[in-house]
Amino acid sequence: MSIRLKMTLSRSMIRKVRRMHHNSQPISSIHPMVTLAIDEHGGRTYAKAQLRCGTSHLSGLGVAYRHPSDCLVRGSGQELATARALADLADQVTALCRAKN
Repeated sequence: MSIRLKMTLSRSMIRKVRRMHHNSQPISSIHPMVTLAIDEHGGRTYAKAQLRCGTSHLSGLGVAYRHPSDCLVRGSGQELATARALADLADQVTALCRAKN
């Protein structure tokens, strides 16, 4: 099973991000997009979150494995793998912001 989602930031969200980072580019030149791909095979759930903003590109990865004795529902693997991929992506963006300052 493979699921693909695309999310774009709204103009209001971009304005909030811009206010947080006063040295950012003008709103018209910022068009970030996060693409999320989820795949399940071999008893594992894999998620990849890709962030594209202009010419910049980052990818975060997440993996989840449901042990047979776990009482979690079947869809929990997708949620956990997605959360791990987004957390990995967020760590990379944070590291880049710190390196620029």
